[in-house]
Amino acid sequence: MNRKIIAILGGGLSGLSAALFLLKEKVNAEVHIFEKEEKLGGLVSANIINNNIYEYGPHFFHSKDLEVLNTIKDLSKDILINFNRTILIKFLDNYFTYPLSMIEVLKKLPKTTVAKVFLNMFYSNFLRIFSKGHIFKNSEELLLAYYGKTLYELFFKNYIYNVWGIYPSEFSPDFAQQRIPNITTSIFLNKIIKKFKKKNKDLNTKNYIENVEGEYFTTPEGYNGITKRIIKFLENNGARIHLNEEIKGILMQDNIVDEILIYNNKLKNEYLFKVDNIISSLPINEAILSINPAPTKEVIKSAHKLEFRSLVFIGLLINKPKVLPVSFMYFREHSFNRIYDSYYFRHETNIPDTTILVAEISSSGNDNYWNDRKYCEDRVLEDLLRENILKEEDILEINVYRYKYGYPIYKTGYKEDLQKIFNFISTLNNFKTVGRQGQFQYINGHVAIKMGFEAAKQLLKEI
Repeated sequence: MNRKIIAILGGGLSGLSAALFLLKEKVNAEVHIFEKEEKLGGLVSANIINNNIYEYGPHFFHSKDLEVLNTIKDLSKDILINFNRTILIKFLDNYFTYPLSMIEVLKKLPKTTVAKVFLNMFYSNFLRIFSKGHIFKNSEELLLAYYGKTLYELFFKNYIYNVWGIYPSEFSPDFAQQRIPNITTSIFLNKIIKKFKKKNKDLNTKNYIENVEGEYFTTPEGYNGITKRIIKFLENNGARIHLNEEIKGILMQDNIVDEILIYNNKLKNEYLFKVDNIISSLPINEAILSINPAPTKEVIKSAHKLEFRSLVFIGLLINKPKVLPVSFMYFREHSFNRIYDSYYFRHETNIPDTTILVAEISSSGNDNYWNDRKYCEDRVLEDLLRENILKEEDILEINVYRYKYGYPIYKTGYKEDLQKIFNFISTLNNFKTVGRQGQFQYINGHVAIKMGFEAAKQLLKEI
């Protein structure tokens, strides 16, 4: 009766990892996980359709953080498979291998274009170096300063708009710094520095800039195989898992969250649940708008201004063992931004010699791609056929599925709004936020795991 109640809001990777750490440390508390969907895992879960695995994008596990790496290996070592990531990018009717090779760029692009790119890049970087201390107002300014006008107009401007729905001029400079690799360091210098770096290091989750390094792993069930092992550990160690349970209210008394209001999507009823501590991986704007009594009007206004980009996935079961020449490909002018082939991820299918292609579409969450299944299927099929990626008769099934809170959108001014929200959260004595949605931070899976661990460690010091 004296055990504390810890409520984890949202059953994505960061929430599950927080619960994992607490139970591994044998916390003297009840750990409850509330998830509004029918399954746990969030973006690293999967849709199982006709016994086939359709993931939310091309996910694989990697980390050089020993704590994260060893934890996942301990849980999943018997199912982990080494994975070799290979990528092609289509640009100006040519395919380029990623990471980009300067020799390949010089060979494939028109010489006049290459000359303009280098002249612009040299000139813009010359100006940038001799105007130190300049503060970039948006991503457009930053990209122009590092890449020059020609490359910005050719590659970045319209591609960013197609994926995100806004132009770089509307993005905070943080977007370009975090989403465009090696923007502050030359590629060649970076390669030299890497040789002197420690092989494994502690991961800093604050202001994380994406860096895909270390060994890459998948499982026969994709990242979902790792997620299932985490869930199995939680179930075996006393976690209380509540599926189909949506958080409708976070009720406070004297800066302490006292209860949460829960709506059961299956039973169609509401109930109150008393808590002592909360770790939330809910979208931070939704969490703030659920708090009662409500925060100040300024904090509410900031919560309304934060936005997420939604994702629509079109999964196709193909009557071939392999379709793509690489594990995944990026496109600039198709309905989908990227597509992956499950052959390279060693995912199992229920029919021998078949593979699954998944195309990813960026959506506003209220457009034709989000609302119209047939529209999605038709657009993607047209693009795949035009690209000669497959033949229509090879398709055994098509499935469309969605994810509402895919990517945080770093609009200009978002940092100020986010800081107002974090300042408010810091006044709450028993409420922590984690994860991509909870921290409004574009992170990889291993960072979500580390965030969950860090929140759990902090909570253990307080209870």
